[in-house]
Amino acid sequence: MSRILFTTMPMAGHLRPGLPMARQLADAGHEVAWYSGAKYAALSERAGARVFPMGADLDFDDAEMDTRANRSGRKPGLQTLKWAILEVFIGPIPGWVAELDAVIDEFRPDVVVAEQGFMAGPIAAERRGIPSVVFSVSPLGLSSVDTAPFGTGLLPSSSPLGRLRNRSLNWMLRSVVFAECQRAAEQVRIRLGLPPLPGYFMDWGAQIADRYLCPSVPEFEYPRRDLPATVEFVGPMLPAGIDAFDPPAWWDDVLAARAAGRPVVLVTQGTLATDPHNLVLPAVEGLAGSDALVVATAIGYDADAVLPADDRPANLRLTPFIPFDRLLPLVDVMVTNGGYGGVQMALAHGVPLVVAGLTEDKAEVSARVTWAGAGVALRTDTPSPEQVRDGVTAVLDGPRYRERARELEAAYARHDGAARAAEVVLEVAASRRTVG
Repeated sequence: MSRILFTTMPMAGHLRPGLPMARQLADAGHEVAWYSGAKYAALSERAGARVFPMGADLDFDDAEMDTRANRSGRKPGLQTLKWAILEVFIGPIPGWVAELDAVIDEFRPDVVVAEQGFMAGPIAAERRGIPSVVFSVSPLGLSSVDTAPFGTGLLPSSSPLGRLRNRSLNWMLRSVVFAECQRAAEQVRIRLGLPPLPGYFMDWGAQIADRYLCPSVPEFEYPRRDLPATVEFVGPMLPAGIDAFDPPAWWDDVLAARAAGRPVVLVTQGTLATDPHNLVLPAVEGLAGSDALVVATAIGYDADAVLPADDRPANLRLTPFIPFDRLLPLVDVMVTNGGYGGVQMALAHGVPLVVAGLTEDKAEVSARVTWAGAGVALRTDTPSPEQVRDGVTAVLDGPRYRERARELEAAYARHDGAARAAEVVLEVAASRRTVG
C-alpha cells in the first residue's frame, strides 16, 4: 500500500476537485493524508484522509481572500489578480513548505499530490526528493505557441499570424504585466535553496511534477502541438456522493417539471464570486413568469436574506446548496458565472450552458464553452435580466447547443477521472519505491 499526501489551497474550489481521487485511493486501502485549511477538515476526512491542518497564520478561505483584496484598496481586475498572485499564492509558499516539512517527517509519503495553485506542494516534494503529481482545477493554463496567454479569454489560433500574436502576448505577460510575480516566484526558489527554472512561473507545475493531470477531455480543451509529455487528460473528477443529500421539500416539483417536459434551469455562482446581485438575482428576475422551473443556489448566504419567500416568483426554488450530481440529470440549461468544476459537471451530464463570468479563470471557461459550441457566453460579470433571459431562450431554442453538450457528455463518459487519476498517482508512488 502507498502513502499519499494531498496538498491544496485552503479554498473550496481548489480542494473539492481532489476529493473523488482521494476517496478512490482510500477505498482501495491506501493511506491518504491532506494538508489544507482547517475549515475543510470534515470534507477531507469524509474522503478517507487523515487531516494535517494549516497553521492559523497560513490559513484563509474564499471570503477572507475577498476581504483581504478589498482592504488592499486595489481595483477589481488586473490589479487584484496581481495582488492575489503575490500575496495569496506566492508569498505564503515558504511558510507552507516549512509546515509541510513537518508533515512529511511524520507521514512519510510516497508521493505528494497538489492542485495547480498550490505550488508549495510540489516544491516541498522537490526539496525532499519525493515524486509529485499536480492536477488542474481550471482550464489548462500552460503556455503554448498555439494559444494566447491564460487569462486573456482569447480563442486559440495556430495560423502564422495567430502564433505571432500568441508569442507576443506570452512575452508581454511574463516580462511586463506579471514581471513582479515572476521575480517573486524566482526569489521563492532561491530562498528555499532550489535551482532556477526556465520559463513562465505559471508553467512550473508541469516542470516540477512527475505527472500533470487535466481533469477534462481534449474535446473541451484547446489543441496544443507543444503539450508537455507529462500532461494527461484524465476526464473530470466528479464529486458523486461526496455531499450528503436530504431532498428538499420542493424536490418533487423538479421531478414533476421534468416529467411534464417543462424546462428546468439551474442558476449558480459557484463558491468564490458569490454575490447574488451579480447573477442569481438578475437571472431570477429575467426568468420570472417563464415556463421554466428555476433552481438557484445562494452559496454562503441565507436564502431568505437574498430574496424573502414572499418576494420570490412562483417558478423559483432558492436554496443555499444542492448537490449538483443529484440535480444535473434533471436540468435542461445551467446558468453559471463560469466556475470550472460546475461547467465540467454540467457537460458531463449533457447540459448546455449560459456563462456570465469574467473574473478569476472564468473568462477562459467562457471562451472554451464558446469554442466547444456547448452554450452561450454573455461576456460580463453582471448581466442584465434581459441578457440572462435571452441567453436561456437561445439555448433552449437552439438544438445545436444541446446536441453539442450531448456529444461532450459522450466524450466525458469515456473517462473515469477519479479512477485514472488514482492510477497515475499510484504509478508515480511505485516509481519512488522502485528507485529506492
